[in-house]
Amino acid sequence: MRRSPPASTAIREIAPAPKESEPISERVRRNLRVYTAAEHRVAQALLSDYPVAGLETVARFAKRAGTSGPTILRFVNRLGFESYAEFQNSLRSEVQKRLQGPLARYPSRPSWGEGGEVQERVGLAICRNIERAVRGTSGKDYAAITGLVCDPRRQVFCLGGRFTQMIATYFHHCLRELRPGARLVREGSAVWADYLLDVKQGDLLVVFDFRRYQRDVLEFASGAAELGAAIILVTDIWNSPIAALATHVIACPVEVPTAFDSAVGGLAMAEVIIAGVVERLGEGAKRRIETLENLRRPFHLESVPLGVGRKAARNEKSNEKSRRPSR
Repeated sequence: MRRSPPASTAIREIAPAPKESEPISERVRRNLRVYTAAEHRVAQALLSDYPVAGLETVARFAKRAGTSGPTILRFVNRLGFESYAEFQNSLRSEVQKRLQGPLARYPSRPSWGEGGEVQERVGLAICRNIERAVRGTSGKDYAAITGLVCDPRRQVFCLGGRFTQMIATYFHHCLRELRPGARLVREGSAVWADYLLDVKQGDLLVVFDFRRYQRDVLEFASGAAELGAAIILVTDIWNSPIAALATHVIACPVEVPTAFDSAVGGLAMAEVIIAGVVERLGEGAKRRIETLENLRRPFHLESVPLGVGRKAARNEKSNEKSRRPSR
């Protein structure tokens, strides 16, 4: 008779040791399909109020999840931790990272120089971040996200923070050419209530929110959720607090060997979503772009051919000479 492997061995097979920089929330999401029913309740309780739920005592966490203390401890073991204390220490470390700004990263400046010239080490880090961001979302989730963004019954509101507003703006500019009903929540939270006034049950909010997370962005997302909007969140690997409200979360690595986080992963994911929309809407989107191009012609928004600028400058100089009075 073949003997079953010890419990600890089975745990390691299901949840292999994660990369050091990977947050606990990502490990939990990756293994949702292999948890027992009780462990699944623990996972949902943790993700719905992350990381606060995991910083409670075992008894309070168990009560929140509607399960027992031993189930909490088994769940923590599945994540690769030897004890609940080790699990909580890891969460506290994440909290510190979530709040880091450029000044907090300056003490590690000597290590930024390792690995060649600045353009090489930063460029390689950016490439790795994009690859991890793209691979971090399953095909099933991509399909569901694309379906939400393409649904003609939904208005799509696009929102970003102080640094991520540029990604939201770019995403909106692309999306409005492909489908009607795309709206950009513009900078200046003083008028954001005006946008919430137009949010209806079943609408969609696509929000880009990276550390250090903004309270006004969270408040807008909370308001949209209360009004019945679904939320797609593009965030960093430490997860914006908006993750607790989101239907789908796309986590993007942002760390590069310099003082500022990289926004390239978030921009790449915006482009991946747009590519999915182009594929899904097909000929309908193409006809919309054709109509838009025709409407633009009277406004002379077409691209200027190469060399026209230089030619115009030469002509202007020639005309200027001809206007000068002869001596």
